[in-house]
Amino acid sequence: MTYHPDFPAHLVDEVSIEDAAVALDFHEKDGGYRREWDGLRFYLFEVPGGVVLLRDGFHTKRSAWPPVEHRLPSMIAPVKLMATIYRLWTEVFSGREPADAYLLWGKEWIDYQRQLSALIPPPPTLWAHREFFRYCLKHIDPNHDWTQTDYEITLSSIPGQLRITTKLAEVYCPAHGTWLGEAMVSARELFERLPIRFSSSTVLIQCDAGRLRVGSAEVPATWQEPEQPETGVASGEQDRNH
Repeated sequence: MTYHPDFPAHLVDEVSIEDAAVALDFHEKDGGYRREWDGLRFYLFEVPGGVVLLRDGFHTKRSAWPPVEHRLPSMIAPVKLMATIYRLWTEVFSGREPADAYLLWGKEWIDYQRQLSALIPPPPTLWAHREFFRYCLKHIDPNHDWTQTDYEITLSSIPGQLRITTKLAEVYCPAHGTWLGEAMVSARELFERLPIRFSSSTVLIQCDAGRLRVGSAEVPATWQEPEQPETGVASGEQDRNH
């Protein structure tokens, strides 16, 4: 069943950690805030640059869980804080359905965000063969010294291949994934940030939010969607004329 929770505004709006603690019925304790669920205690303490959420240690006759700290921003929506608490609670009470309304809010928020994420198309992503990819980058422009003069590299794809082009060269590398468009990056920024070696047999290449990720490296990038074929009245009139 698809669930679309209607969260109260006072839980969704970002507020100070003090207001979030009050909204979730935390109690002041030793300069911070404390509340427990099913005997599992949680504490909120302000620290320079943010807040620490501490889950206290917990044990049963068969198992034990050590204390866990989680850093939070100073401003946070109470329901997001509750989602974090729910994740930490469920680590201890795995497989147990929460009965508390606050824990249910946290669970429902996580479910809701998961549903929203499923509606967003994944970013363009390819996995390239490591050795071929290294070879392509080495030979893309052997006579062009990027340390002296920067130039643009374009990454696109055809089925089963990553295409890497500059004004003077074009090389292909075996790759698989979905990459419908072109990513343009600076050769200097790319080569300066590439790792010395890639740890796995394939290299993740992904473009999202103005950044190109190559393995563990990230560089600024410009993404261009593929051109759409012309449609409409003009094409229809052309068809009738033939």
